[in-house]
Amino acid sequence: MLAPSQPVPATTRVPPPLADAIWARANGGRATQLQPLNPFTMARAATCHAFAEFDEPEQRQTGHDDCMKLLPGVEAVGYLSKVHMRSEGVWQDPRVPFVQIATMTRITSRWTKAQLLDTLASRGEFGSGFIGAEAAAAGYFGRPADQLNLAQAAMVGAFIGDGVADPWCDPAAAANMRRRVLERMLDDGVIDEAAYQSANVAELGLTTPPATHKPCEG
Repeated sequence: MLAPSQPVPATTRVPPPLADAIWARANGGRATQLQPLNPFTMARAATCHAFAEFDEPEQRQTGHDDCMKLLPGVEAVGYLSKVHMRSEGVWQDPRVPFVQIATMTRITSRWTKAQLLDTLASRGEFGSGFIGAEAAAAGYFGRPADQLNLAQAAMVGAFIGDGVADPWCDPAAAANMRRRVLERMLDDGVIDEAAYQSANVAELGLTTPPATHKPCEG
């Protein structure tokens, strides 16, 4: 029977600015709390997306991003529900979509924004096989998460939910992912223009890749 337990929030706090970077990656906007997921809010978002499809191609992504702000952080909630259900061993069941929606509804109705960010930082995938922000901070930069500067936090945050990101083999792609998160952080009002510009042009500053890192192709 498909009846996974409900996820429990992590208790280890994620340090700023990493929390802000993860929220930006989740397209949370300036929201200070989660929007409870229900048929009304989902219908509003779906309608918004439908109208965004009529935008000019160069404006369509901006339109979709604006629609996602009707459900702040919902992408992160969906990702976390997948992580939890995989850990429960029920991800292959055909009834998964219904259980996932129920799990997402529970999270958005009962968790705080801080609990969501703490749990993502604790249990999320951050590219290159790193599970959790602490492992990612150590693996990419050789330091704990609470010692990441803005540019480093933005890159770690950009990688959450990404199982293929590899900044050692594709630094240009990593810098581009970092830039997008920094732009959202600027839009969210958690950094100013000067901080954005400085972090955006910063060297990646990666440490030596782990021994398990596969050689880059080409």
